[in-house]
Amino acid sequence: MSDQSNMAPSPAADLHAARRRFMSRVAGLGAVVAAGASPAQAQAPAAPPEAPGSISNAAVMAGKDSVLRPHSERPLTASATAEHQNFLITPTRRMFVRNNLNTPEIDAGKHVLTVRGLVDRELTLTLDDLRKMNVWQQVAMLECAGSGRTAFRPTPRGTTWPDTGGMGCPQWQGVSLAEILRMAGVRGGAEHVAFFGLDRGPLPTIPPVVRSIPMAKAMERHTMVALGMNDAPLSPVHGFPMRSLVPGWVGSASIKWLSAIEVLPAPFKGTYMDDSYRIPRVPVAPGDAMPPDAASTEDWPVKSMITFPAPNARFRVGQVVPVEGRAWVGESQIRRVDLSFDEGVTWQRASLDRRTDRYAWRRFSADYYPEKSGFQTVLARATDDRGNVQPFVPPWNPLGYYWNGVHRVGFSVDA
Repeated sequence: MSDQSNMAPSPAADLHAARRRFMSRVAGLGAVVAAGASPAQAQAPAAPPEAPGSISNAAVMAGKDSVLRPHSERPLTASATAEHQNFLITPTRRMFVRNNLNTPEIDAGKHVLTVRGLVDRELTLTLDDLRKMNVWQQVAMLECAGSGRTAFRPTPRGTTWPDTGGMGCPQWQGVSLAEILRMAGVRGGAEHVAFFGLDRGPLPTIPPVVRSIPMAKAMERHTMVALGMNDAPLSPVHGFPMRSLVPGWVGSASIKWLSAIEVLPAPFKGTYMDDSYRIPRVPVAPGDAMPPDAASTEDWPVKSMITFPAPNARFRVGQVVPVEGRAWVGESQIRRVDLSFDEGVTWQRASLDRRTDRYAWRRFSADYYPEKSGFQTVLARATDDRGNVQPFVPPWNPLGYYWNGVHRVGFSVDA
C-alpha cells in the first residue's frame, strides 16, 4: 500500500484548499467589520520595530527645517529641493538625511575606532585620540547615489528622491584617513579600505552597512574621518560621533557611525558593494535588469541645479531676474555653466565663482531681463574640465543612480 502522505495533492485538492482559505479570510474580515473596523484598518501591516539602541525619527529630525520633505520613515530619508539650497555652505538644518538602517544611539565616551587588516599595527582610537591629531576642515559635497531618481523614465524602485534632492555641501571637520593609515602602517598587497558602520536594522539578520574604496582614494588627503559639521559635533543622524567622508563620491561610500576601518587585499564583499549601489558599465535599455558585470558606484558625474528663481516665481517685464545656482562634479573640475532661456535653442555663459575647496560646489549666476510677458523657463548645463557636458537626460539604469540631467525652472513674467 502506498504512503499517501508523500503524494503531491491533486489540482482539485489544491482548489478546494484555496477556496477554504479564501472563505476563512472572508469570514474573519466580516467579523472585523462587524466590530467597527474597516477592511483597510484590519489589513494594514504593523510598522517594523525600532532596532534596539536607536534614536527615533522625531528626535533626530527635531533640528531640521520644515522645508526638508520626508521620502521614507524606515529607512529615514528627507531632503530639500534646489530653491531651498541657495547657500555656499549647506546649513546642518538643511542637510539631507539618508539612513540605510536606523539611527543608533552611541555613547561617545565609550566609542572606539578600530583600524585592522593589512596593517603593521592595529589601532584602537577614541574620539579624544582623533581630536589630538591634525584636525582640519573642508567644504565638500555629499550626494546620495539615488539623488534625482524620480526623474528617470520608467522610474526605478528605491527612495523617491526628487531631481534636485539628496545633496548638500557643508563644512566638515576631521582627520585625513591617510594620516590614520600611515600611523597603522599599510602592508603590501593592500588594495581597498573598508568602513564599518554601527547602524543596525530591526532584525539581527539584516547585514550591517559596510563599503570599501580603492587605496588610492583612501590615501587622497581629502578623504577623512569626520568629527564635525559646520563647526559643531556631528548630529546623531549625520554620523555622531564619527563618520568616513569620501568627497566627490556617492554618499553611500561615506559610512556614518564609523566603528572600524579594515585594510583589504580586494574590494569588500557584501550587500552594499555587490547587490546595491551598482551601475551598468555600458548603458542598458530602460526597464532591463542589472547586468552581471555591473560596477560599484564611485565618483559623481558633472551636475548643476538652479537655486534661484524658485519654480513659479513671478517677475515683471524689464525687471531683472537674478539667476543663481550650484555646479559640481566628482573627480574633475567645473569649467563652465551655460544657461538657456529658449528651451536649449541658444545658450549663454553664466558667471562662475572662483574655485574654493577641492570638492565644494561652485556658484554660478547671471542677470536676465525678460522682454515679454508669459511663462518662461531657464535651463542650466555644466561642463567639466575633461569635456563632459551635463546631458538633457542621462542613461537609464536599473537602480536609478547618477541622475544629472539638465535642470529646468519655470517662472512667470507679468506685463
